Amino acid sequence: MRPLTILISRLFLLIVILILFSSSVFSQRDGNVKGIAFDSVADKPIAGATVTLLKKKDSSLVSFTMTDIKGSFNLDRLGDGEYRLLLTHVNYHNRSLFFSIDDKNKVSDLGKTLMHDLAQVLQEVTVTAEAPPVTLIGDTIQYNAGSFKTPPNANVEQLLKNMPGLKVEKDGSITAQGQKVNRVLVDGKEFFGTDPKIATKNLPADAVDKVQAYDRLSDAAQLTGIDDGNSEKTLNLKLKKEKKKGLFGKVNGGVGTDGRYEGKFNLNSFKGARQLSAIGVANNTNAEGFSFLDMLNFSGELSRMQRGGGGSVVISGDNQLPGMGGINGQNSTGINTIRGGGVNYNNLIGSKTDFTSNFFYNRFSPLRETALERNYLLPDSSYFYNQRSVTSNTNDSYRLNLGADIRLDSFHSLKISPSLGFQRAENSGASTYTTMSANGQASNRGSTLNSSFTEGFNFRNEILFRKKFRQKGRTFSLNFQTTLNKSEGDASLLSVNNFFSKSGSSIRNDSINQVNINDGELWSYNLRGVYTEPVLKNALLEVSVGKSNSLSTAAKTTYDYNPLSGKYDRPNRLLTNDFSNIYGYTNAGLKLGAVRNNFNIAM
Repeated sequence: MRPLTILISRLFLLIVILILFSSSVFSQRDGNVKGIAFDSVADKPIAGATVTLLKKKDSSLVSFTMTDIKGSFNLDRLGDGEYRLLLTHVNYHNRSLFFSIDDKNKVSDLGKTLMHDLAQVLQEVTVTAEAPPVTLIGDTIQYNAGSFKTPPNANVEQLLKNMPGLKVEKDGSITAQGQKVNRVLVDGKEFFGTDPKIATKNLPADAVDKVQAYDRLSDAAQLTGIDDGNSEKTLNLKLKKEKKKGLFGKVNGGVGTDGRYEGKFNLNSFKGARQLSAIGVANNTNAEGFSFLDMLNFSGELSRMQRGGGGSVVISGDNQLPGMGGINGQNSTGINTIRGGGVNYNNLIGSKTDFTSNFFYNRFSPLRETALERNYLLPDSSYFYNQRSVTSNTNDSYRLNLGADIRLDSFHSLKISPSLGFQRAENSGASTYTTMSANGQASNRGSTLNSSFTEGFNFRNEILFRKKFRQKGRTFSLNFQTTLNKSEGDASLLSVNNFFSKSGSSIRNDSINQVNINDGELWSYNLRGVYTEPVLKNALLEVSVGKSNSLSTAAKTTYDYNPLSGKYDRPNRLLTNDFSNIYGYTNAGLKLGAVRNNFNIAM
C-alpha cells in the first residue's frame, strides 16, 4: 500500500501545482480600465469615439474599442504594466491618459475624460496631432499603416500580419475579425480582378496609408439601398498621396548554378482615378507563379462557378488543366519553368463611366525524369521491377477582362463585362519498364510513348441594366449573360508489352498504337429580370423571371494503326463517341426577404 500512497500523494501535489500555476497565469491578465468620454463644453457623453490602448514604453498596440451611446468604454484582460490610453474622434482633439496595472491596482477607473471640440480654440489647451493605430468609423475598422512596423521592402501581406483582428494564412488567404476576406480593393477599385492575394503579395507596404476592413454590401443591396444579408468582408487599401504621383514598384531576381534563375517585378502608377499596374514572374526553381486557379480568380470565373452562376472554362482533353502548379503547390516535383505577367488598368472616363481592365499571360512548363527500382521479396522467390520515365509539358494561358460601369443618370446605369481567354497545352511522355527474376531473366518488358495537343478559347459577356425608382428599395434590373467555349486537339499513344518464358524466349506481344481527335463546344445564354418592392421596414418583395438555354457538343474519334496501309485509318468504335446536349428552362420566382438583428430571413 505504501507505493500506492506515495503515487497518490505525488499526483495530488502535481494537481495543486498546476492549479496554482494556472491561477497565476490568469491573474496576470485580469486588469481592467474603464471610463466615460465627455464633451468639455457641452458637458455630454461622446458616443462613437475610438479608444486605443498602447504600451507606454514603445506605443505598441494592445487593444481597441469604441465608446457606446453613453460615452462609456471598458477594456479588460490586461496584464500588469504601464499603459497609454488614446481617445480620438473626428470632431474632437485627441486625448491621451496614462495609467498602470499592478497587483494593488487591477482596475483603473478614469471617470469622465474630457475631450475638446475641434471648433473650440482654447489657448490654455495644448493639443498635439496624432494618428491612432486603429480608428472605428461606423462599421469600418481603419488601421493606420504607419503605426505598424515592417521590414524594408515588405509587401502588404507582411503589413497585415501585424494588425490585430487580421490573420494571413500560409496560402495567402486573409481573415478579418474571424471572417474570410473575399475582396481587396485599392483606393476603392479592384486590383487585377477579384483575387485578394494579387494586391497583398505585390503592392509594397510603404505605399499604403490606411487599411479599411468592412462588410461590403452585395450588388443587389447597393442597388436597393436595403441590406439583404449577403455582404462580404472586404479590405480597402488607401494609398499615400505621394504614391499617387510618378512610378513606384519593386524588382528582384537572381541566378544560380545549373542554369537556375528567378525573378519577379511589380510596377505601379496611380494618379487620381487612374490606376496602372504591371506584374511579372519568371523562374525555373519551382517557386510560386500564376496557376490556372489564379487565372480563374483574375477573371472572376472561379467565384461565378462557386456561386453557381454558370461560369465555364475550356478543359484540355484528358490531361491536366493548363497552368496547374506553382502557387497552389500542385506538381511540385521535377523542374518547373514558370513565366507569367499581367497589366491592370482602371480609370474614370468622363464623369460617368468607370472603366476596368486587366490582361494576363501564364506559361507553366514542368519537366520530370523519374527512375524507379523495386525488389519484391516473396516466401519462395523474389523479383525486380525497374522503370524509367520522362514527361514534358507546356501550358499557355491568356486572359483579357474588360468592364465598363456607365451611370446613365441618377436612376439608370448599364454595366458591360466581357472577358476572353485562350489556352494551349502540349504534353509528351515516354516510359520503359522491365520485370526480372532474381537471376536477371526478364519476364516482361514494355514501353509507352504518348503525346497530346489541345487548344481552345472561351468568351463570356454580361450586360446588366439597372433602374432605381424614387422610392427606396423599388428597383428593376435586367441581366443578360452569354458564353461561348470551343476546344480542339489530338493525341497519340504507342504502348508495347513483351512477355517472356522462363527460358527467355518471347511468348506474347501486346501493343496499342492509336491516335484520337477531340472537339468540344459550348454555347449558352441566360436572361433574368428582377423587380423589387419595399413592403416593410428593411424588407423587400422580389419578383423574378428568367430564361436560359445551352447547347454543348463533345466528340472524340479514335483510330488504330493499320499495318497494311501504314496509316491510322482503322476506326476504333469502342473509344469513339459523339455527344450533344441541349438544355433550357424558364423560371419565375417570388421571394420576401428581410434582415432582423443581423439575421437574414427569406421566404
